[in-house]
Amino acid sequence: MIQFFLGSFLVGLLLLVASMLWGVERAPKEPVSHASGQGQTIRARLTIPNLGAFAALFGATGYLLQRHAGMEAVGTLLVAALLGVLGVVGASLLIARWAVPGVAAEVVDERYLLQGHPARITRVLTAEDGGSLAYEISYEDGGRWHTASARSLDDSQLPEGSEVVIERVEDGWAWVEPWAVVEKRL
Repeated sequence: MIQFFLGSFLVGLLLLVASMLWGVERAPKEPVSHASGQGQTIRARLTIPNLGAFAALFGATGYLLQRHAGMEAVGTLLVAALLGVLGVVGASLLIARWAVPGVAAEVVDERYLLQGHPARITRVLTAEDGGSLAYEISYEDGGRWHTASARSLDDSQLPEGSEVVIERVEDGWAWVEPWAVVEKRL
């Protein structure tokens, strides 16, 4: 019986590792409103992460009870199954009631949506009043090419055709720095 519980534990761990490697996020089949987290229905679903969690909890609990508590086989199976189900339900409730509403309520700072995005200087524009140069950059996003007005983060002069990285977009200006500078930090 101990080998059965150890096997269940190992299968659970393998399923959980597979879930981490290949991901669990999927597009929702129906629109879900996360405005307040209230009224959101929680549905029990048979998923790979849930199966993995159950198998790991079931196996670990069964092994420990069989090895150290000296319980009968039927009692061990029932207690291990109960604790496996309670663990999966508890984790699912924690995610549904705390993690998902917290992420849904998170405010996205629009200035940094293109942060780290590569671009190319397509044109050097005339110097402005303060003496800082302006540029026109070109970058690809979502399969489409876009152009934007840009400024250098450190007011360095950037030659036409040079590769840059967008740091932020603010007040209609993309703030960029040379790719060579970013590459050194990596």
